[in-house]
Order: sequence, then structure tokens, then C-alpha cells
Amino acid sequence: MIKLLITGGCSFSCKPDCEDGWHEQLELKLKESNSELKVVHTGFGSQGQELIQKKVMLAIIEALSNGYKPEEILATVMWSGTYRKAWYIDNPGIIKEVVDGMPKFNGGMTPIFLDLKNKNADNPAYFKTASGSEFAYNPNGGWLFTVNGSEYRHMEFIQQHYMLDCNYNGIGKIHLSLENIVMLQNFCKLQGVTLINQFFMDFVWQDIEDHKHDLNINYLYRQLDCENMIVEGMFETLHELLNVSRNQARDLTHAERLKLDDNRRYFSRDGFHPGPLGSKFWCEKKLFPFLQCKQLI
Repeated sequence: MIKLLITGGCSFSCKPDCEDGWHEQLELKLKESNSELKVVHTGFGSQGQELIQKKVMLAIIEALSNGYKPEEILATVMWSGTYRKAWYIDNPGIIKEVVDGMPKFNGGMTPIFLDLKNKNADNPAYFKTASGSEFAYNPNGGWLFTVNGSEYRHMEFIQQHYMLDCNYNGIGKIHLSLENIVMLQNFCKLQGVTLINQFFMDFVWQDIEDHKHDLNINYLYRQLDCENMIVEGMFETLHELLNVSRNQARDLTHAERLKLDDNRRYFSRDGFHPGPLGSKFWCEKKLFPFLQCKQLI
């Protein structure tokens, strides 16, 4: 019997971007068999493979240390974008430079310099973006992460990171993405914990497939256990509800997607993230049947 569910992912796996997300619906499904189920959710908006792996691994280690048996734990993650990147920063000068530049940024933002439990300092400081929105940060440092570096154009080392590969999703970024996926997979195998892998978009798995013969990717690819993996992306799958093909899904603007959604809540009000009915569709069409085949639900 599953007694502990550990989940992880990016904004496709957490509030406020996703209401009644896949992880919440999985929790309800598992509670049909065990009303005492406990849940540790590590998802956070904008984070990529590095932090997804670290946070889920930490949660598993703590669960085992607290007396859970490996067979009582189910870890289920939804991997994020290939190109996302994280750094641990505690240099006061760099922290100040990051924060001082934020009033120039006009876009979506989250608290920064968090720890591996998504917590900020007991006495956080605050910064504002160009819109006047205020966000907390740990003045002593922590994890700084980004989708593509756009919010940190004033930080030279971040911009240089995105210049290192010839292509946006270059070999270096694919290697880092796959290395973290394999690391969590192999850790779970070593500990005897069941891990289920999902992907938020098709391109994350496609990046790996397209470069699987590259020397830097192949040795990791050959370690993958695809038996515990749903390779179709959630985002493209939800476009079946809009009668939009997978290869056209990313071409729609948020406004066009909202118009096609017609307030049915397949997608959230931002026109991008899964809505309540979209998450339900994903679970009933992909996740739950997959888990039933594994005799996990």
C-alpha cells in the first residue's frame, strides 16, 4: 500500500498556475485506497530538472529516515524545460546585483533564493519588479533559477550560460537535463522506491531522442528506464480537447488558446497552464491508466 506520495515539477505542477493539478488529482485517487495517505509536494514555478531532482531526492531521503519503507513510497514527477537552469548563490555582491536589477524587469516572477524545501528566510527581504509587484528573497542567498534568463538580463554570467550552446536546446543543456533525470531514476532504483516520470511538453523528451546518438547523451540515454515513463507531453496532449494537433500546439498564442478553450477550463485563465478539466483529462487519459498497468492504483 502506498503511504506516502512525493511529487515534483514546475508550474505545471503547482499553484497558483494550476488549479486542481495532476498531483492533487493523483492524491485524491490514491486516497481512495488509503485515506491516511501523506503527501510531500516539491513543485515550484519556473524550476527545471536540477531542482526537481534535488527536491524530490531530499524528500525521499527524509521519508526513508523517518521510517517509511521503500515500497510505501510513490514518487511521481513531471520534468520541465530542457533549457532551465539553477545556481546556488550566497555571495553578497552577486545577491545585491541580482536584486538591484529587478525593478527593470517587467514580467512574471516568483520569490528567489529559496532553499530545497521552497522556503525563504525567516526574515526575508523584498524587491519590486517594473510593474510594482513585490517578491520576497533570502538576503543570505539560496537557489536562483530561470526558465531562459530573460528576467536576469542584467546578470552577465546568466546571459553567458545561454550563449554556450550553438542552439537554444543545445547538447550542454540536454546533457544537464538528462543527467538529472537519470540521477533521480538511479537513486530511486538503488533505494527501492517507485518513480514515475512525466514531461510537461513534448520537446523535453524529443530533445533527448533527437540527440541520443551523441557521445555526451548516449551513455545517459542507455541508462533510462522507459518502462516507468510517459513520454508524451501534457501540454500537447491537452490540445486534443481543442482539436489542435500536437505539432501546432506551441504555435498558438495564449489569447488564441483561451478563445478555443471557450471558458471550459481545459486551460487556466492565463491561456497556457493546465486548467482543472485539463488536469483531469491528463490523469484519466494518461496517468491513471499507466499507474493501473503498474498496479499502483
